[in-house]
Amino acid sequence: MTPDPNDAINGPEADERPNAPADSGPPSARTTPPREDPGEAESAGAYSRAKRILFVVELAAGLAFLILILLSGASVSAARWLESFTANPWLLVLLYMTAVGLAYEPIGLPLDFYGGYVLEHKFGQSTQSFWAWAWDAVKGKLLGLVIGAILLEAVYWLLRRFPDSWWIIAALMFIAFAVVMTRLAPTLLMPIFYKFTPLKDEELGERLVRLCEKAGTTVRGVFEMDMSRKTRAANAALAGLGATRRIVLGDTLLQGFEADEVEAVLAHELGHHVNRDIWKGLAFQSLISTLGFYAAYRALAYFSGGFGLRGPADIAGLPLLMLTMAGVSLLFMPISNAFSRRLERRADRFALGLTDNPAAFVSTMTRLGRLNLAEFEPHPVIEFLLYSHPSISGRIRMAREIFPAEFAERESS
Repeated sequence: MTPDPNDAINGPEADERPNAPADSGPPSARTTPPREDPGEAESAGAYSRAKRILFVVELAAGLAFLILILLSGASVSAARWLESFTANPWLLVLLYMTAVGLAYEPIGLPLDFYGGYVLEHKFGQSTQSFWAWAWDAVKGKLLGLVIGAILLEAVYWLLRRFPDSWWIIAALMFIAFAVVMTRLAPTLLMPIFYKFTPLKDEELGERLVRLCEKAGTTVRGVFEMDMSRKTRAANAALAGLGATRRIVLGDTLLQGFEADEVEAVLAHELGHHVNRDIWKGLAFQSLISTLGFYAAYRALAYFSGGFGLRGPADIAGLPLLMLTMAGVSLLFMPISNAFSRRLERRADRFALGLTDNPAAFVSTMTRLGRLNLAEFEPHPVIEFLLYSHPSISGRIRMAREIFPAEFAERESS
């Protein structure tokens, strides 16, 4: 997805959305909207612009690569060459995916290095050494390869087995996969990249559990995540579903924020759970995925002959499938982000109501925004197109609109 500077309050999803809200300064900042230092604002703007440019470059490079191997016949040639080694369709899919992935690495690896290491160190956001970053990158690649291979093998089995209805079954399969991953990620995937330990501050843990009980939500425990090994960014999440639901706090949040501010972050996450936003988000993304699979079904059926493919199930048509689904995703991206911003505003309102502490909410937003070099007031067009969260200034204004008397009293005192 796109680089959204407002994700720090929405859980540590290795998403791929790298900029998030952040560090405000002294507690006195709680009663007023953020007043950014000019140098700080300039740095945040430069960081956000660099992230947006990188997003466009990565997107353009990926699409250009797929178009090139499709139109040049390289995809067909590679598939036919691999067929000389095996007639097994399962092995052929795996070999083709690996070959195409390796062919893209001379483009993708430098972009990953620049975005994940160079840029983050340039703006002082990363605390990782090169080798620590490289090891995380290797783990991410291997994990992506395993998950990608399983999903791709399933899609091409459906293409071979159900040529007319594969897209419907594939969409349902991806919905089920998303639900399973939402449930299992906190216990299976996140520990690959972070170390989790029970929260040492028992008083804070009990306070957060009481907040969950007040919201009618049960959790399995409160854990601390060693984010400081990788980043300066602060974050927290209510991760998992059902029996796997747990509170996860970044150690950077614990080190730099007061208890009522940590509560404000958790209250926002509780808003998502109480409002069933996870399920709403899954349903919305499932609709887009279904449309993407249908568009791919039509594209493979209509264009496959023109690219030298033997039919829709020919693995050489994978670039066409990916281009079609990427096009649908890009087309719906502004709508998807608008839907996400609506859910985020509702979660903010829930947090303000649950804690009844707008001052802590404002100080939290300010601190998160400054710590993570977020633009407090991005251009409206940029926010509309690329932001999955409302701007930090917008979130602070909402708190002041809901509690005008309290802020007026504080500012007059």
